[in-house]
Amino acid sequence: MRGPHGDDQLDPDEQAQRVVHLILDVFEQQGRLHGLLRSLVSHESRLPIRSHFGPKRGQLEWRRPCRMTLQTRLHHPIYAGAYRWGDRQVDPRKQQPGRRNTGRTLNAADACEVLMANRFPAYMTWERFEAIEKRWSHNRAIAASLGAPREGPSLFVGLLSCGRGGRR
Repeated sequence: MRGPHGDDQLDPDEQAQRVVHLILDVFEQQGRLHGLLRSLVSHESRLPIRSHFGPKRGQLEWRRPCRMTLQTRLHHPIYAGAYRWGDRQVDPRKQQPGRRNTGRTLNAADACEVLMANRFPAYMTWERFEAIEKRWSHNRAIAASLGAPREGPSLFVGLLSCGRGGRR
């Protein structure tokens, strides 16, 4: 947040700060977004949101947790105190005529045009942010990654891969 003198600072509401730290801790414990969401919902937790537009601009509101809000918070480097620009580039090959926001691609933090670490006060270290990003990429449900740890009767569900082809 911007302070009264134009300086950057963490949210002045201590409860909002604790909830952000809780989100980070529970994600590390659960290891996946669905586990984080399920934990927050079961404990009837609310997320602090500050509106950027409208009549309630800048006011703190407490809302039910949703997957997209949690995903955005875990991916955003500002929580690690970093400023980035150029992470969402438009690929003209993916644009669809008449649809304004199509064709956007998300670049990794190291592929951004501008990345300034330690620019803002942080809720977590840059190393912790990179560890979350790494875990996030391993949890993706594509053939190239291991995928999220799952529950089931098998001992190594989603962890074993073929020695020849590398497929799970």
